[in-house]
Amino acid sequence: MDISKTHDYVTRDIVFGLGSNMPKDILPFTRYNFVKVKPGKAGEYRKAWEKYNKPVLDKLVADGTVLVYGLGVEEVRTDGDFTHYGWYDTKDLADMDKVRAAFIADREHRSQEEQDAITALFASLLDVDASRQSVDRALILRVLNQNEKSPGRQVPRGFYLSAEFALLNLRL
Repeated sequence: MDISKTHDYVTRDIVFGLGSNMPKDILPFTRYNFVKVKPGKAGEYRKAWEKYNKPVLDKLVADGTVLVYGLGVEEVRTDGDFTHYGWYDTKDLADMDKVRAAFIADREHRSQEEQDAITALFASLLDVDASRQSVDRALILRVLNQNEKSPGRQVPRGFYLSAEFALLNLRL
């Protein structure tokens, strides 16, 4: 492994959704959508994300398609490539296809004027050319359940990933 190609980020989720039935021994696929929000627009971006994306993800969590999702920010700014990122985990790639279909269906059921307004809203908040996506697969994952305690520490309710486990990702 070439350590010079490693880049670590310190991030914090500002929105988080977790399903109630996390499969045991899952090695999820994670989709990341990195965006660069224009200066002074972070609050508006979060409101837009929660209004238009969160309801779709909540439905997908409820039906088990999405295991967990979040909207995160880089807590300690590094290279400036992104300011926010949405992410979600699925048990397999077929469920990723279902997520895409759900977002397409959500947008298509709206009038053309509303679709155009949503597109214009996000375009006004983002540096669209700086957007990037990736799909990763966990090779090792330990999920702490709500009743389990890590050694010497209290585990917050609904805690998903802990510093107590090793997570290795394979870039697809």
